[in-house]
Amino acid sequence: MVAFGKKLRESQIQEWQGYYLDYKLMKKKLNRYTQQIEVGTQNRHLVLKDFSILLDSEIEKMVMFLLQQQGVLASKLLNLGEQYDSVLQQVDGAKIPELQEAYRSVGRDLLRILSFVEMNAIGLRKILKKFDKRFGYRFTDYYVKTRANHPYSQLRQVCKQVGVGAVVGAISRNLADLQDFQQHCGNYISIYDQPAFSHPDPVLDSIRAAVNRLSNSTSFLHYLGKHALLMGMIYKAHLGIMLMTEDIISCHSS
Repeated sequence: MVAFGKKLRESQIQEWQGYYLDYKLMKKKLNRYTQQIEVGTQNRHLVLKDFSILLDSEIEKMVMFLLQQQGVLASKLLNLGEQYDSVLQQVDGAKIPELQEAYRSVGRDLLRILSFVEMNAIGLRKILKKFDKRFGYRFTDYYVKTRANHPYSQLRQVCKQVGVGAVVGAISRNLADLQDFQQHCGNYISIYDQPAFSHPDPVLDSIRAAVNRLSNSTSFLHYLGKHALLMGMIYKAHLGIMLMTEDIISCHSS
């Protein structure tokens, strides 16, 4: 079985390497925490705090890059939108295939972004599970509850994918409209009027499949965010007892 760290390196888009969650660094941190706790130079409360800060920084780095790339796609779509009306005004529709291909090109760029988000979501899930397994308490519940449900949360960008959905919608609508305009001489069926109406296109099919994979990869964050709200009081009580116990042990030891 291929280790996730190796799979992540092999799947990364090379020019975007510096913007992925640093899975290798986070694994090293977990190993260091384990060693420090064993020799008594670190306590779990500080481990929680330090690793939370690291995760916040890594997720923010990834999300800021994601927003930047979404902005690039939005600019391309705005430029194509300006060409759209003039192309449809041509009687013979000669420029429609060229415009369709331009939208497909943006779609292929979007597929790169979807792959980027998916790999980061999987990496986040795996490192959270490793933390819980290594230290024996539900850090994942705490982290997702406090981040995913906060109004300024960077993690929500990973969960909700609002910008990605808008780009998918723009590409899908315009490709479908151009296809219908070309086939029906200007009388097209809007995807909003008939959502079930199918517009086969290889790029759109790939995007739909990628979005489904991404939804599966981030669904655990949605679930944990809701579940952790219900479990928050229990977790805080457990954490308080754990820290008090460590303090008592520390006092007796000194």
